[in-house]
Amino acid sequence: MDTIMDISQIAYQSSTDNSYELLKQAHKATYELSQSQVNIVDGGKAIEGEVWAPQLEPYEDWAKGPSEGFEQGTDGDLYPVGVLGMGISDERREELVERAKLVRHHLQNQGADATNPSCAAANADTGAAFDSSAFDSSAFDSSAFDKELQSLFSVRHDNEGWALCGVNLRRIAELLDAREGLVVVLPSSIGGVPVVRIAAEAFARRLVQGVGVSLLVIPDSVRSIGAGAFGALSATCVYLGADLEVLGEQVCDLAGVSPRLCRREYAINPQNKTYYVDNGSLYKRGEEGDELVFLASPYPEQITISDSVTQIGSAAFAQGCEMPRVVRCSKRLTRVIAKTFDDAVWICPACAPAYHQLYRRGVRLAGQHALEQDGCWYDFIDGEAVLVAGPPAPASVSKRFSEAAAVRAAVIRGENDRDEVPSLSEEVNAAVADFIAPPQPTDLLMLPKNVSGMPLTRIGVRALPHAPATLIVPDSVRIIERENACRGTVSLTLPEGLQAIGEHCFWSRTLQAPVEIPASVTSVGQGCFEYAICRLGQTGAIVHLSADQLLSCFLVNPRDGIPFDFARYDELLTSGKNLPDRLGGMLHRIATPFRLTETTRDTLVRMLLERKREAMERVAQEGDVTMVEQLAHAGFINAETFDQQIELLRVRNRTDCVLFLMEWHRRQRELTCAESSTSEFVPSAADPAPAKPAARPESAKPAAPAAHLAPATRHNAPSSRDRYAL
Repeated sequence: MDTIMDISQIAYQSSTDNSYELLKQAHKATYELSQSQVNIVDGGKAIEGEVWAPQLEPYEDWAKGPSEGFEQGTDGDLYPVGVLGMGISDERREELVERAKLVRHHLQNQGADATNPSCAAANADTGAAFDSSAFDSSAFDSSAFDKELQSLFSVRHDNEGWALCGVNLRRIAELLDAREGLVVVLPSSIGGVPVVRIAAEAFARRLVQGVGVSLLVIPDSVRSIGAGAFGALSATCVYLGADLEVLGEQVCDLAGVSPRLCRREYAINPQNKTYYVDNGSLYKRGEEGDELVFLASPYPEQITISDSVTQIGSAAFAQGCEMPRVVRCSKRLTRVIAKTFDDAVWICPACAPAYHQLYRRGVRLAGQHALEQDGCWYDFIDGEAVLVAGPPAPASVSKRFSEAAAVRAAVIRGENDRDEVPSLSEEVNAAVADFIAPPQPTDLLMLPKNVSGMPLTRIGVRALPHAPATLIVPDSVRIIERENACRGTVSLTLPEGLQAIGEHCFWSRTLQAPVEIPASVTSVGQGCFEYAICRLGQTGAIVHLSADQLLSCFLVNPRDGIPFDFARYDELLTSGKNLPDRLGGMLHRIATPFRLTETTRDTLVRMLLERKREAMERVAQEGDVTMVEQLAHAGFINAETFDQQIELLRVRNRTDCVLFLMEWHRRQRELTCAESSTSEFVPSAADPAPAKPAARPESAKPAAPAAHLAPATRHNAPSSRDRYAL
């Protein structure tokens, strides 16, 4: 093993991206550092109330001296201020610091732990003998190269060797004058003691940000790597040594590191007995089967999990890249911990132990005979077809922006053949325009009635998390299972013959009102049709639905077959809890008074009268004859509101409603006149019969007044009622 004498033994810039060629050169380049060439830190001890972060360097002893630039001490430096608080003069402080440095260097060269210099200072202050002449300070001055190395690596003592707790890749990149394509080799031992562990904070973001590594070589002496050690590291390939036994969870986000990664793969020493690598993917050996630790990225549209894998680890799949649409696995698969590919279609045998776990998690599952047709995946069960997955979701605005930014960066670096640098603003404007554009007639998904000669009877779990603007479900479908959100759908057509709708379906909040729920539907799960307006086929009622799942009014398999709780809905209307259009809900509830009590109806009418003008305008704009009739019978349209309501209807050219109101008003007036005539001319049984007046002689009759003395006749202007009656 060589003792390092040049920075090129630690890292160098490579001109190739071929991991195989890099490994042939780098994995044999092991080296050793002395204790004077690394920064040895002692694990800090937390005090009460202190919060620790894994990215922070462990605390160092105060006797290492003040920070650089504050050797003489200032009022703002905590080090000299703390010393002054102890009652020590500046001269005495400088003397103690120099002695502490000499003691520390001496102990490091002997391979012993650094003692607490404050103890040495205390001994010197109490008169304990310390012969400073025994140490020549010039003999312990590190060379410029050793001082530079101390800024690159930080280590601390571990049980069986050294733990690497800091690798300053940013400083290495500055020394090499290169930011990308680096090959970095970690030291295998320090002062003859092996490096046995890489701490979780070894590659903290503040140490590696902006540095691209083509190959990172972990020495064979390392036995354990902390969880998340490579999380912020932009490394294309990581080489693991022969003695590695424990590898913590290493989440890989290709888009979350700087510079952004295009791929990630692993390589390993063939002599390792715990792990092995196949085509860049990392596996862990097990007695009953292997565990997939990491699947090399990027991913094609369809991937296949090895038959030897029985478990998929929590960080097995990379993030920040294009996800596969289909994942194929064998019947040996027992457990899937990673959830990154839950939106993909899993071709998994029903006999596999992991099948039921994936089903409970809402993963879209299909058998070995599943097929793709027009961008949708279908499976076949008992002679019937099941929709497993609909068409893929369109690219979002943020995704299109990130793709354009990646192309722009590649052009700027000269990695793309394009002559002109693409404009991000133009791409963003185009993406936003596509996002807010109205739905096109071609944006339509009409599911087939038959697939390969078998009727389509069911839409599976999460088959349609996204859907086009217009979705038409064929009349062969009987069941729509849970979590078919259909985000992006504006127009929805459900067929007569549909029986059940699972929970959390059709909650895109963009559905145009009203959505017709067929009379054949007898069960609807909670969380469906959030913020939508639906017409219930069994009752004809139009209901306005809340977005709060705790306030859901839908029922699952009710006794009477009507999947809606009208009593609970009336409570929501009167309280106004989280309803998208409370005024419209009250108008439609009165228009279709199915199971509406008189008390609730009177309460709704009173609330409508409080918003009289707004309610009458809504009636004129959206109401029909049925709504006008029910509002009149309920008392909202009365002598006070009749003229205003009929005028608003006339302005909207609602002739049918105007004619109905005039006829209704005529009948009401006739009924009122009949009641008044009956009360005036029909005496009650308690009243005595009126006496007949005595006949008067003709001479006693008064003469008729002259025509010129008759009072003038008063001609009143006709009211709106009379005008419309004419």
